[in-house]
Amino acid sequence: MATSAASAQQWLTEQKPDRAAIEEVIGKLEKRIEQYQEEDPALAGSVDALVLLQDHLEQLDAPAAETDAPPANLDTSALIPDADPVQLEDDVKRRAFEALKNQFKDL
Repeated sequence: MATSAASAQQWLTEQKPDRAAIEEVIGKLEKRIEQYQEEDPALAGSVDALVLLQDHLEQLDAPAAETDAPPANLDTSALIPDADPVQLEDDVKRRAFEALKNQFKDL
């Protein structure tokens, strides 16, 4: 039985197996891997297929991504209670400007 991650992916894509079928194949792969005491190059494909199928099941269990959700419409009206701009006297504006200019003159 030639098994690889590519063949497992092809099986998932073409056959679209249900969870029970995937779990059955995972069980068979685990038994196959456990039967070998030594590292066998032929097992590498089975291990890769096992990992791919386990990842696939984890993705099925993962909560759905919220990418389809519309952006939140936040009500910011309470952040600025009065929408009218603050009116300052000219001399207050001039002093504030000079203070800022003095603060940043060394930059």
